[in-house]
Amino acid sequence: MHARSLSDEILASLEIEGEHISYDSVYSSICRRLDVSLETQAKTDLYAEDISSLVLDATGNLEELSSARMKRWHSFLFSSMAGIKPNSIGEYRKGPVYISKGNGRDPEIIYEGLPADRIETEMERLISFINTENEKRPLVKSAIVSMWFLCIHPFEDGNGRISRAISDYVLSKGFNETYRVYSMSSLILKKRVDYYHLLHEFSAQSESLDLTQWLLWNIDIATQAKKEAVKIFETSMKLTRFMKNLDPSIYNSRELSMLFKLADGSFEGKLSTDKWAKMNKCSPAAASRDIHHLLQEGFLIPSGQKGPKTGYFLDPALLEKL
Repeated sequence: MHARSLSDEILASLEIEGEHISYDSVYSSICRRLDVSLETQAKTDLYAEDISSLVLDATGNLEELSSARMKRWHSFLFSSMAGIKPNSIGEYRKGPVYISKGNGRDPEIIYEGLPADRIETEMERLISFINTENEKRPLVKSAIVSMWFLCIHPFEDGNGRISRAISDYVLSKGFNETYRVYSMSSLILKKRVDYYHLLHEFSAQSESLDLTQWLLWNIDIATQAKKEAVKIFETSMKLTRFMKNLDPSIYNSRELSMLFKLADGSFEGKLSTDKWAKMNKCSPAAASRDIHHLLQEGFLIPSGQKGPKTGYFLDPALLEKL
């Protein structure tokens, strides 16, 4: 679950900013670094390797944070990325940066990052706060430092992704957890509209910075993320028990493979003889025999349709009983 959670975190954090990457490449990279064995490895992707390095360092390295370490994270984000890149990679920006809202010729500027000549000083203040024993509640501290970082906006680009990495670091250190089984970015992605609304609202405050709603929102996100992780863990345990109860002397490899896909939810839609044959690279006759066997054993239930539309589903009661 640790490797899955980190992979989910990487993809979600990138997608929040409108970027996409191959899940298989990221998952394979994470598994290699965690020494998790896989039956098949995805093709090595340098960008996936760099992003994985960033997240593993943020969540698994509890040593004190430093300016050099954050700049290294920024290098991981952009050094091997294809497409348009910031002028300064692995360095704080040298000029102004503006956060705008809306598209077109006249976007609304809602916030201007701190002047470049103040970045070094303000970042040292932030880093000192992160490394000091002050706020005892990790969820509160992670929300404070992520917003503090965004207000400084020290890099030309990638500030949102780095802010979430800092938040992950603070949570990992605060809870002393180097084994991550939940993904906050995955939930932030689902609530992206609320996320940006809050960022715009707080960055527009000119005289004060009341973080109450931001803190409450982040705590709620973390709580929901952990609850979802518990559900996923419970489902995983049910799946493990389900597969352990299957005797390989009774069920062939095709049947075991398909039962796993049906039980873990990776197979979508209605199962048919044609789909079975294509997925298992076997003849329609063999697929028909397999399906008929699982029907007899009570694993599959018919969709109720006849003829070419005949299909089958895994009996949902099987996992509920575990």
